[in-house]
Amino acid sequence: MASGKYGAVAGLIGRMQMMENISEHLASIKVHSYKKGTPTFQAQLAEASSGLATKGTNYVKVSGEAIDFTPGQLEFTGDPLHMAINGDGFFQVQQSDGSFGYSRKGLFQLSPEGVLVDSNGLQVMSAAGGPLNLPAPDVDIAPDGNIWYQGQQVGQIAVFQFADNSLLTRSRGGMFLPVDGAQPNPHPAPQLAQKNLETSNVDMMQTMVRMTSNLRAFEASQKALRIYSEMSSKMAEIGLVQ
Repeated sequence: MASGKYGAVAGLIGRMQMMENISEHLASIKVHSYKKGTPTFQAQLAEASSGLATKGTNYVKVSGEAIDFTPGQLEFTGDPLHMAINGDGFFQVQQSDGSFGYSRKGLFQLSPEGVLVDSNGLQVMSAAGGPLNLPAPDVDIAPDGNIWYQGQQVGQIAVFQFADNSLLTRSRGGMFLPVDGAQPNPHPAPQLAQKNLETSNVDMMQTMVRMTSNLRAFEASQKALRIYSEMSSKMAEIGLVQ
């Protein structure tokens, strides 16, 4: 009977972890360019069939996160340095250690030195491979990333794409980092929207439905655990009578 208890407890743990995921989504609805993620669960069938279940095997545990890179909606801001990617692609930013991170959050601004940086203060990379030095914030940025100021081209924002976005892992500040040696390629035809920001791709109604369904499943697991506990108590009483 103990294995049944462990199965119910594993279900409760999984539902609690799913609720944490749902809570994060609800808290990030207003975060620009936020990408929702769904926990991926791994069934421990090998352990269960080997008899380890009696030792408290967690039948189901979180093995990772599947990030949904579906684009959000465009939100007009009017700021000439705000950029949104309409479709697939990522901006490239240089981290403090010199490595590159990738982001869809185009909440850009000029540093005191006139360098284009993101909301974390990291330099935004140009298509030429270096930082972007702009003469003023009131520039014109074409859909292909070319930056113009008073009729002169002063740079081009780099936009990259990955053959497989599942090779990206979430990092701080809305940034994503490639794993397993994945390398991006320059986007052949980027579509940028100046004076716009991308909204979160979290759907409020769908998230509320998920929350309700998850709560019901949690209650069902609680009920199953209570039934197994009652059955164990009765078995113990029968053993005492014998």
